[in-house]
Parts: sequence; C-alpha cells; structure tokens
Amino acid sequence: MKLDVVTKNYSPSNRLIEVLQKKLDKLDKYFPDEPSARVVMKAEKKDEVLEISINYKGTLLRAEVKDEHIYDCIDIALPKLEKQLIKHRGKFNDKIKETVAPYEFVKEEEIDAVPEIVKTKEFDVKAEDLKEAVAGLELVDHDFYLFLNVATGHIEAVYRRSDGKIGHLIPRV
Repeated sequence: MKLDVVTKNYSPSNRLIEVLQKKLDKLDKYFPDEPSARVVMKAEKKDEVLEISINYKGTLLRAEVKDEHIYDCIDIALPKLEKQLIKHRGKFNDKIKETVAPYEFVKEEEIDAVPEIVKTKEFDVKAEDLKEAVAGLELVDHDFYLFLNVATGHIEAVYRRSDGKIGHLIPRV
C-alpha cells in the first residue's frame, strides 16, 4: 500500500512508519490494485490522533482514533478499516471471494451485518444562508441540518462535530 504521511505537532519515528506500513500492507488482499492511504498523525493536549483514509476508485474508507499512545491508535483504527472493507468488498474487487478468511484484524463474530433502515422521514428543506442554517441546527437539536444554500443553489449540510464546533458539508457530484 502506498503511504502518504502528514503530521501536525507530531514527529513520528522511522519505526512507527515501518510498523504502520507493515500493518496496512495486510489490507492489500482486499484490493486488486495497490491502493494509497493518507495517514494524518497529530498531538492534541494529552492525546495522540491517528486518521487513516484509503481512497480507492472513488470510494473513501476512513478511521479516526484518539488515544494516549499512537501505537494503540493503530491497533484500534485497523479493525475499523477492515470491517468497512469487508462490508463493502464488492466495490473494490468483484473477483474476491465472498469471505476472505482469516481476517487480519477482526474476528469473524465482530463482522456486523448491514444496518437495517427502520424509519423513513420526509421533511422540507429551506432555502437559507449558512448563518441561518447554523441557527436552524441549534433549533432542531440534531447532529446535522440539511438546507438549500441560497448562495450556491445546492443542498448542503451543517453538523455538530465531536469537539462541539460546527462543520459544513458541500457535496460534489
């Protein structure tokens, strides 16, 4: 797997990069061609953050983990990525067997079935600017808020991030 490492307030050792490369290479069996992974490592207060993104043929797999030790972050992030790969393996390789066993980082019983849709809800989308959408997010008491941005004419979303700040999603087709 091709590895692109980005750091913010963090200096990884050569040994850390080698361990990360070796463990990520174990996921190569899920891809017919060599994928590339972008790894972001950063330090935040007492924790270290590891974000691994694998973009393959337009499909993005991503795991972000925060822990006291970066090596523990690797051990937590890789099973997350492998579960995503197992669930969506058809997007990556139609020739791959239905079950790739043994799995590298997860146990067979840890593989979750695709979640069932239990409720469908319709709602009106208002045409508003970004500031009004943020105010709407506060009013609905949800983690996200969809709106029609009057400036762009596109459906966009604002959402509450885990750090309490607001994020803005702008879909591209």
